[in-house]
Amino acid sequence: MKKSDIIIIIFIAFVYILFFTNIITTASVEGVSMYPVFQNGALTFYGPPENIQYHNVIIYKSPEYGIYVIHRVVGIDGNHYITQGVDNISNPYSDNRIGLEPPQGIPSTDVIGKVTEVNGYIISIPYLGYLSILFSYL
Repeated sequence: MKKSDIIIIIFIAFVYILFFTNIITTASVEGVSMYPVFQNGALTFYGPPENIQYHNVIIYKSPEYGIYVIHRVVGIDGNHYITQGVDNISNPYSDNRIGLEPPQGIPSTDVIGKVTEVNGYIISIPYLGYLSILFSYL
């Protein structure tokens, strides 16, 4: 086994140890609505839903379907956020116009977290989220 393979295995194990001990909070991306920001199967990190602003990426539980959604904030109306995926082909309209969220937007109480950014760049690890997606179906 090559040295680079061992480093990758240690890194993956480290990320999952942090995940299962709740030191950091992660989410797996399932779908293409946020491409090219996220690939299907990417693992991303998020923190508490604080100081959410226009263009931030948030994670919320859809009150309409009961699924978790990772989308970008495209509008703020009081305590409600209007979101939309960044892929214009699969998401040509905001989520409140397609029925994924209520017409007034997502209430702030349904927001789970804000995706972690460093200097405007979203942190994610391609393909690593597939492990969580696989376990969720077992």
